[in-house]
Amino acid sequence: MKFAVPGFDVVSDFYGSISGVKLTVPGSQWFIIPSIISYFTSQGVKTYFETLPEVYIRKRANGAPITIGNLVIENRPEIICQSNRLIHDMKAMERKEAFEDALCVAYTGKKKQVSISELKNFRFAIPNPRTSATGIAFKNYYEEKCGYYGELKENTAICDVPNREIPKKLINGDVDYGIMLKSEANYWKFRHYFPDVVKEKFSWLLLENASPAAIDVFHTIESGTFNEYYARYGYITADRAKSPV
Repeated sequence: MKFAVPGFDVVSDFYGSISGVKLTVPGSQWFIIPSIISYFTSQGVKTYFETLPEVYIRKRANGAPITIGNLVIENRPEIICQSNRLIHDMKAMERKEAFEDALCVAYTGKKKQVSISELKNFRFAIPNPRTSATGIAFKNYYEEKCGYYGELKENTAICDVPNREIPKKLINGDVDYGIMLKSEANYWKFRHYFPDVVKEKFSWLLLENASPAAIDVFHTIESGTFNEYYARYGYITADRAKSPV
């Protein structure tokens, strides 16, 4: 399984010490991971993170190596954060509901908020449903509300690694609109909207190959230690989702 994005330093999606506890999480969380690594480092715990599209996460958890240039990483993750739509049949020692987010249409400047069905008339970028749970969610929504998904191809940039590609395309003016999670739009300070709430829920999984150190890291995550980091960008963490309104 090769991981490469033309024009990007792909090493930017790999963090920490390869000898540490190994975690793989959705690429949309990349801007939160440095804070989590800093916390564990302050506790004397080494961690290694990969921030990848969700389909890649599933493959990594099932034992697929990942290639970056001439480097092959064969070590499997011990902990993953994964979209609930892609955790079926995955073997795990423990599972913890993590948080939920929602899809949005992000844009820059003073563009009008067009309907989803109208997007095919504009230049826009979407996550590839073959690699991304966000892409799957958008495809399902489009087919339910607007019809044939294939009609989008003419003006659409379909992005295999959307957490890197879509923000850059928006900033550079290569596209008018981009599909992403609200947390990402909040981080980039993009204007954003969506006519209906299309939620994406995530869970933490402790995999069967987890070391004792990984079990300790999982329990730290499970305790809600990092919920405030996620809440800063609009994620609805499990504790907030269960709180009375």
